[in-house]
Amino acid sequence: MAVNKKIQSNDQNNFNFIDSFWDSWKSGLNFVYDSQKEVENLALQAFDHQKETWDKVTVNIDRIEEEQKRLINELRQYFNQNIQYVGGEESSKIFEQSNERLDEVISRVQQLTSAPFKANLNVLSQSQLHFQETIKTAIDHQQKNREELKPLLENFLNQVKPTQKGVLNAFENNTKAALSMYN
Repeated sequence: MAVNKKIQSNDQNNFNFIDSFWDSWKSGLNFVYDSQKEVENLALQAFDHQKETWDKVTVNIDRIEEEQKRLINELRQYFNQNIQYVGGEESSKIFEQSNERLDEVISRVQQLTSAPFKANLNVLSQSQLHFQETIKTAIDHQQKNREELKPLLENFLNQVKPTQKGVLNAFENNTKAALSMYN
């Protein structure tokens, strides 16, 4: 009787080991899936933050250009009023002509400085958007694969546990039968 209880206890321990092994394996796999989801979410958040940064840089560049134009116009008006007051109408016309030439120079300088920067920023933004779309597509495929794989693994686990328990039972029964032949 005591031997029979000990055999039952060993059987139960073996079954618990099998259940524990596969449950741990499933838990580890779920942890990997959850970690992948978290990394995917963090990557998408990083893209959103990067896009916000590019947008802010673009807005700030536009603001700077507008502020420069406003300041230049204010200075011109101030100088034109002073020149008109001090030098008369003829001096004012000469100042306006020189301002037209200065406008051309300023326009060219802006083209040489800000236009390439804006173009590079635009290329970076477009590249980032394209890369983000590529990553989103990859993430969607990963999520789809996980969703398809999860039920298959559940089914696999539901089949493998009883199968291993059956194999272990058969092995133990064969062992007991073989040992009983020698007793």
